[in-house]
Amino acid sequence: MLAATLSVTPGKSSLELTLEIANEGTEQVEITFSSSRKADFVALDDGDEVWRWSEGRMFTQALDDATLRPGESMSFEAVWEDPDPGEYQVRGTLVAINHDESAEMTVSIWDGRTRESLTIIA
Repeated sequence: MLAATLSVTPGKSSLELTLEIANEGTEQVEITFSSSRKADFVALDDGDEVWRWSEGRMFTQALDDATLRPGESMSFEAVWEDPDPGEYQVRGTLVAINHDESAEMTVSIWDGRTRESLTIIA
């Protein structure tokens, strides 16, 4: 059983996002990817997309597999540069053929500072 956790760390003028995918089950889990894009991150303002990590990037198209044994995890990171002040729903999603885990967090940005409240979506 895979579980997703999103963490957000404020930088000087950016937000550092980390999506962790953990195997909380008792058996190993195979994860299959269709490209080098293994995760994606998006920020929404009242349901409108204002930022997406993968936008404008190119990814190699090739099948790739990863195995997570029980208790193991993998992490994916992105940086959102210069977000405007406001309140956003930030979501990190595993981009795999056979799993669709994601985690979401509300992030409020005021004058370079952030206040977070964690909400995990299944």
